[in-house]
Amino acid sequence: MWLLIIVLLNIVPGLEKITVLNTFATAEECQIERNRIGFEMAAAYPYERDFVIACQLNPKHSS
Repeated sequence: MWLLIIVLLNIVPGLEKITVLNTFATAEECQIERNRIGFEMAAAYPYERDFVIACQLNPKHSS
């Protein structure tokens, strides 16, 4: 299972906030949604680069 996450940077110096946005069965499905959200966030917040949107394999379901 793949997790689509957003990492908010610089909320408090030295701390990050990670939020799971959705789960997907495959990396490809996750990447499609990651790209869609990434493009929308870039358009909505063109000068804000304090977040990362990424697909990550859920270690609890990686076997």
